[in-house]
Amino acid sequence: MAAALERALGSVTAGEAGAAPVPVLVLGPAGSGRTSLLLRAALAGGGDGPRALFLAPSALPRLPGGDDGGGNDPRALQRLELRYPPSRAALGRELAAVGARPRPPGLLLLDGLERYLEGAPAASARLAALLLEAARAPGSPRPPAQVLAALRLPPPGPQVLPVLRRYFPAECRLRPQPGVHPCLRARLVRPGAPPRRWSLHFGPRGRLRVGPAEGDSEGDEDAQPDGDSEGYEDTQPDGDEAWG
Repeated sequence: MAAALERALGSVTAGEAGAAPVPVLVLGPAGSGRTSLLLRAALAGGGDGPRALFLAPSALPRLPGGDDGGGNDPRALQRLELRYPPSRAALGRELAAVGARPRPPGLLLLDGLERYLEGAPAASARLAALLLEAARAPGSPRPPAQVLAALRLPPPGPQVLPVLRRYFPAECRLRPQPGVHPCLRARLVRPGAPPRRWSLHFGPRGRLRVGPAEGDSEGDEDAQPDGDSEGYEDTQPDGDEAWG
């Protein structure tokens, strides 16, 4: 499950690699590396990974590097298509056209989800449904694409996150580690499997180094708020160390 994200973090197993794709919601405050993590998932595997379509409301300043992330492999970059629909209507047109592509993507990534929402539960539900429908590509013999969508916390409305969770069974939380800069903890929760945790270290120009979670204890993150109100201050600034 969530094989694209786990492959990006260097820990997917053979059984998980063959499992059906599960949509993953990537959550974190400003500057927590959501964009870098999505791109690492797109480039993981070098030239042998799936074709990836990356959608965002504005152009990226650069592609991140990283140890074993695939960002330095030109074959990986050839698999990646970047599109920047500036509005929800433009995003809808992009998603509607996915199934008609001669070579549909095997990995569908949406960054800046909060900028396409208006804080209304109905808008969140419609956009999530469009995203998953594009991944399924009805009538196509290909298997569904894996979906990763990133949402900045706190969300744009009190009901946005509960609605999105109906469509995204798996969730990856990114949290700045207090007193350690620039380091974050990532926690992946998916149906039918125990949580997995990693420590993410950002270096110059967005380079991302992944390692095992340090000093983590069971249940410590479950006690954290869901991000609807407090608890997600912008403790990590945007910039060269971690962006998105």
